[in-house]
Amino acid sequence: MSNIYLIGFMGSGKSTLGTLLSNSLNFNFIDTDKLIEKRNSMSISNIFKTKGELFFRNEETKIIKEIIKLNKTIVSTGGGMPCFNNNIETLNKYGKTIYLDYDIESLYLRLKEDNKRPLLNNKSLKKDIQELLNTRKKIYNKCNYTILCQNLNQDEVLREINALIISK
Repeated sequence: MSNIYLIGFMGSGKSTLGTLLSNSLNFNFIDTDKLIEKRNSMSISNIFKTKGELFFRNEETKIIKEIIKLNKTIVSTGGGMPCFNNNIETLNKYGKTIYLDYDIESLYLRLKEDNKRPLLNNKSLKKDIQELLNTRKKIYNKCNYTILCQNLNQDEVLREINALIISK
């Protein structure tokens, strides 16, 4: 079976759901942000501060080129990964992409206590989410599948993902 790429805005639960999904399907799991942190021996925030966003985006693209060679792997992508370097086209070509779609209010509630996101400013959090989501949404919508998550709990989202995987 091909890889499954979980795509969505930061805070949409890609890492948590990916871990649970990989355990239930007996697939490998990769969190691209964690992999970049490990390879660079620093947090995403520090990478952005010291090396810049362009460096980070290029690291994401390098990782994609490695991951597409794998099979039976659940991949939690960084929130911006699909939006740069034609990454969404590569992910769609080499696996199933699933967009975990949340509205702005749901994302705000999920992110309001999180101060580790380099592209968000807690003073204008809702505005930052709205602006970033507006620019990313057209790319996210290129995914093979979309799950509207805001009215679903974690188990329901997992069932939706499993239904997509099994039926397609």
